[in-house]
Amino acid sequence: MPGMGPDEIRRRVASLEWYHTIDLGNGILTPGHYDHRPYLRYYGLPADLSGKTALDIGAASGFFSFDLERRGARVTAVDLPQWMDHDFGPAYRPDKTPEEGLSYLREPFDLARSVLGSSVRKLELTVYDLSPETVGVHDFVFCGSLLLHVTDPVRGLAAIRTVTGEVAVIATALYQDGRSEKLALFAGHHRGDVWWLPNRACLEAMLESAGFATHEWVSEFRLDYRDGRTGFHHGVVRAFPEPHGPAAESEPSSLPSEPEQASAAEDALAQRDAEIARLRSLVEGYERGRFIRLMRWIGKLRRR
Repeated sequence: MPGMGPDEIRRRVASLEWYHTIDLGNGILTPGHYDHRPYLRYYGLPADLSGKTALDIGAASGFFSFDLERRGARVTAVDLPQWMDHDFGPAYRPDKTPEEGLSYLREPFDLARSVLGSSVRKLELTVYDLSPETVGVHDFVFCGSLLLHVTDPVRGLAAIRTVTGEVAVIATALYQDGRSEKLALFAGHHRGDVWWLPNRACLEAMLESAGFATHEWVSEFRLDYRDGRTGFHHGVVRAFPEPHGPAAESEPSSLPSEPEQASAAEDALAQRDAEIARLRSLVEGYERGRFIRLMRWIGKLRRR
């Protein structure tokens, strides 16, 4: 799309649905569901990736792909070939036609890449398809907010391990229970596209089961929607395929302290129950939004 002026870019941006908020220059900001710019410090990304190769898994609109490129990396982005390649279960009720889903997966990324003059390479694969043969081995691997959407996160992490040369940064929604037992909250029966929310101990065990040698915690934070709605609590870890020395210099992250254990069994149970209630509220809010989108889609079909 070379040669587009700012007005044409704005028109194209407005015509698409965006997952990420991306600054395209000339005062043009994409209207993403999420704005990750205020949260970047929590991801602990290396300040300088010059000379490194990087892989962005589940790239969506491309915010992290283009940010890794800005840091100097040669970036490969990966996302699904088709909308229905998600790990959807029987409870999932489509809020997009296959054509709308394909547009959501491809067109925002392609437009942003063109406007930014980016050289990021884009491949269409599921996380389970990752291997040295399909994408190569990359120095730095990033996977953000993807594991909650797969039915088999350990299998997904094992595939990520095979393509990680130096370090993988894994960010995922966490179940906050403050306990040392390896537990995960199962949510697949609610809507069929969010499956597992591990606690810290469970995520650590998943990483070990997937073949990572060591890991270190980077941060925990709540990732809210751009419009102010409450989002999921997230944890970020660096996972290493081999035993490692000091981590590479990264941006300051203002790391939260390690969660304190409850002083009594009653406190732990109250915390758990409050978290379950909060997650249920999130699911109900998502359901309301999805119902509205479904009704809009039905309206479009009726007008055809």
